[in-house]
Amino acid sequence: MVDLAKFEDGMIFSPLQKELLEVLEKNGPMTRAELVKRVKSPRTTIYDNLMRLNNYNLIKKFSRPTNSRGRPMVFFKLVEE
Repeated sequence: MVDLAKFEDGMIFSPLQKELLEVLEKNGPMTRAELVKRVKSPRTTIYDNLMRLNNYNLIKKFSRPTNSRGRPMVFFKLVEE
């Protein structure tokens, strides 16, 4: 389980943010679409909360190229300590 105690010094995490951290810890890197299905929240709400967690340096956003044309797949993962 993610130890939020060391990060909560002045930071307030919503239940959704805590759930996102737990899902990423349990499942590893995931796309936003996978997180939307798992957490059952609107896509934009998930994205806004992912960006907040990214700004806290708790998660990292990275892309993986596809073998076809178009945009690369974007994943989110927990930052390794």
